[in-house]
Amino acid sequence: MTFGAAGAAAAFLSGCGGPGSPPRPGALAHVGAWAPGPGDQSGARRGGHVITAWSDEAQSYDPAIGWDLHSWEAISTVLHAPLYQYAGPADGPAPHAAAAMPNISADRRTYTVPLRRGVRFHNGRRVTAQDYVWTWTRVLDPELASWASSYLLGIEGATEVYEKKAKKVRGLEALDDHTLRIRLSEPDILFQALLCQPYMAALPKEEVARLGAGFSRTPVGTGPFRITRYDSKRQRALFRPHEHYFWRGTPLIDTLEYRWGIDYPLQALQLSGGRVDVLGEGLVPSQAARFTADPEMRERFVHPVPVRGSQWITTNHKRPELKDPRVRQALSWAVDREQLTRVSFGLSDPWGCAFPKHLDRYRRTARPYTHDPERARALLKEAGVRRLRLRFLHGAQDPWPLMAQVLQQQFESVGVEITLDAMSESAFELATSKGEGDLYGTDMYIVLDSALELVTTCFTSDAAQNYTGYHNKRVDALTAKARKAPTAEASNALLAEVEKELTEDAAGIYIGSLNFLAARSPDLRNYQMRGETGSYYDRLWVKR
Repeated sequence: MTFGAAGAAAAFLSGCGGPGSPPRPGALAHVGAWAPGPGDQSGARRGGHVITAWSDEAQSYDPAIGWDLHSWEAISTVLHAPLYQYAGPADGPAPHAAAAMPNISADRRTYTVPLRRGVRFHNGRRVTAQDYVWTWTRVLDPELASWASSYLLGIEGATEVYEKKAKKVRGLEALDDHTLRIRLSEPDILFQALLCQPYMAALPKEEVARLGAGFSRTPVGTGPFRITRYDSKRQRALFRPHEHYFWRGTPLIDTLEYRWGIDYPLQALQLSGGRVDVLGEGLVPSQAARFTADPEMRERFVHPVPVRGSQWITTNHKRPELKDPRVRQALSWAVDREQLTRVSFGLSDPWGCAFPKHLDRYRRTARPYTHDPERARALLKEAGVRRLRLRFLHGAQDPWPLMAQVLQQQFESVGVEITLDAMSESAFELATSKGEGDLYGTDMYIVLDSALELVTTCFTSDAAQNYTGYHNKRVDALTAKARKAPTAEASNALLAEVEKELTEDAAGIYIGSLNFLAARSPDLRNYQMRGETGSYYDRLWVKR
């Protein structure tokens, strides 16, 4: 992914009224450029009501709390505006609430961020650098129990705040109202991507205090839309354009509405019937089969989105038999990935390496596993395993119930008996976080612009989601060096060694490289969607 931000800071809309001016429905919008990133300017019009369908209610619209897909889109592109945003459908970080890319010191530990003047919260108050200092300190507060707190621990003094040994983060300083300085404990190649994340967007302290628990459903942010209604009973949320949004003249639509509690078959019917405009979670396998088989349906509704994601089977390294790498390698050779990914209907490609198949500025040295049942049987025999019985946990989310049945048959063919343990998604998440079961399916999209995120989340000894006891000193050492590397290319060279080690060691049973198929109404124009963020509603317009 290239890092492009050159035109973002200067992109404005011409011929637009100031903050608070009502849009003229149906009027042409003479657009210079949308930011971050250019868009389709031809025939853009104002007005329109866009409806997005979700299967479940969001966990929270508080960017320090929400992480499911519904929450993530709302906090990433609707309600909150981080300092930087991934530009357009494919480019790297560009200035968003920041006025320019950060100035980075020679030792790569100090970031000085100039803030865009005129950025306002939904309540009209101007944002200052002190708001970022307060917001990030809040994320680190152990009382809040934010899942995102670990991402900020690289800031100097952040650990002391997280451990309640200090109240202020030494490495955060507001030099003036429009300049923020961040000091890291050590260089971190991921930090610039962290500044794109929604939990790094400024929040107004006074509104967090005023709303209390209500902030999770009706927060006050800086994003292109403000929430005007949240109705749990009717399962709807309504958003209107933020009158003071700093990209003047956007959004172009009048209203965005989220609806949830809609199962996947009904979502598909409502999209094809014109009752909803966007499927928030994209196409799941059961829907993808219908929308991709018909060329006309695919052309009208399907919007492929480039993503970097891996799909693998987590193996419990606390299980004595699974501590032997020969057993894990045998399971890896036993998998017929072509057969397995056919049940995903285009949402994954067969792939036997630890990292996604397509990575930018990356030269792979690992050799992927393929289907070789004879080799699997030989390795099991070499390891002294005659009959292996394993428990496979899975939730109700597509495609794992069907994939688990296919895997059961494939493993049986090499003498491995799999017991399937189906459970609700909440029970599945709890069980896997406790390290239960022997095998379970895992999907992960890379959000921080580097495969480092996947390794440090799941495979290093201290990884937050390393629930099954995987430990490899070489992986730990190489990953630490890759994170401190001066350039993405240098980091990726080290990561190639990490991937080779993870693959040869069969730290997991790697089965696929993920794809994402967004689904939207053909009436939406300039529809842009990122796997890292969700749909960009600030720049789309409706042709009706």
